[in-house]
Amino acid sequence: MTTLKIDDKINEIIERFLAELLLKDGVKIDKKTLVEKAILWTIKNADFIEKELLNEKIEIEKDPAWILLEKPMSWGIKDASIKIDEFLYGG
Repeated sequence: MTTLKIDDKINEIIERFLAELLLKDGVKIDKKTLVEKAILWTIKNADFIEKELLNEKIEIEKDPAWILLEKPMSWGIKDASIKIDEFLYGG
């Protein structure tokens, strides 16, 4: 058996969900079973997860710093590596 540490906020959400299942539907399952089923569902529905992760990537790509990394501005210097080496290591 492997121990899995879960963030306290996520653990609270799981506990609340399990309590709602019990109160609303009369279904009582333990946390381990819920997590195992959620992991299996995730693996079976990998396309859904990939879309979720892709949405996060799209948000990152809207970040101005990311945009500058993808399309750097020209400073009129063809290659500054020699200057960088001189600055870092002395020249």
